[in-house]
Amino acid sequence: METGRLKRAAWRSALALIPVCAGALAGMLATTTASAQDAFPSRPIRIIVPFPPGAITDTTGRMIAAELGKVVGQTVVVENRGGGGTVVGTQAAKTAPADGYTILYQLNSLATNVYSLKQPGYALSDFKPVAMFGEAAFVVISSQQSPFKTLQEMIAWGKANPGKLNVSATGDGAQAVISNRLKQATGVDWAQINYRGGAESVQAVMTGDVHFSLPTQSAPLIHANPDKLKILAITSKKRLDTLPDVPTFAELGYAIDEKTWFGLFVRSETPPAAYDKLKSALAEVFNAPSMKEQLSKLRVSPYEGTLEGVPPRLQQELDDFAKEAKKLGLEPQ
Repeated sequence: METGRLKRAAWRSALALIPVCAGALAGMLATTTASAQDAFPSRPIRIIVPFPPGAITDTTGRMIAAELGKVVGQTVVVENRGGGGTVVGTQAAKTAPADGYTILYQLNSLATNVYSLKQPGYALSDFKPVAMFGEAAFVVISSQQSPFKTLQEMIAWGKANPGKLNVSATGDGAQAVISNRLKQATGVDWAQINYRGGAESVQAVMTGDVHFSLPTQSAPLIHANPDKLKILAITSKKRLDTLPDVPTFAELGYAIDEKTWFGLFVRSETPPAAYDKLKSALAEVFNAPSMKEQLSKLRVSPYEGTLEGVPPRLQQELDDFAKEAKKLGLEPQ
């Protein structure tokens, strides 16, 4: 009898401990989860640059990787995934885990490709911006050995030599729209030859394979080869301090005002803790005077806008681009 009472008492004591143990276990799990989140990043981060090496995106991407690595205390590597007008690299970022360890470096092709391609493999809602750090206008460049020295001379040469002008590009994005708008404004036709990346597109002008191209104002090869290349015009609203002798399209009588931006994105499903850590770390990187100086030397203008304003801006860019492209007869491929 006494033995039975002792057993029942022991069971009651054990059962009473269950809520306590469960509470302790839950607390341990919560602490472990919080610690794991606080530890981000606990391994290397990669920045996917959807352009081949040699372009301004590659140069700035490696600068950013080096400085971000110092801030977060982890290795940050750059992975060049050029091809498909940035679609190859963008799709790679889209299919990567949404854990904050993959960052996509993109320009306005992120938006324009959604229209330009019937199956881009992603939607704007798949990504959210974690840093926006620069803008750049587009420029018309030609070889120093070309038969024309100004945009007006190029147009005149094209009229005198119908069917002979050609332009290098990287796809059917903003460059194609600018090119087609100029075609309509001047009445001169030219062929577009697409290359895998911006560096190859500029090199084609240097070697004389094409007559002109429309890279951004910050394309490294332009400024590294002043003896081989000349800038004929720029799509900014006013002349740049870094290119004071280059006339704007507006000055030359063409209502063309286009810019691209430079930004970093992560998957939209990225956990808030990881997103916030990256956001604050990148803000520290881009607010550093040394980084601002380096970007200025590379002729990357400061970004005009806020991070919160990026999603509606992208949608507006897509809508405007689709409208303009349809007007110019550019259909999704």
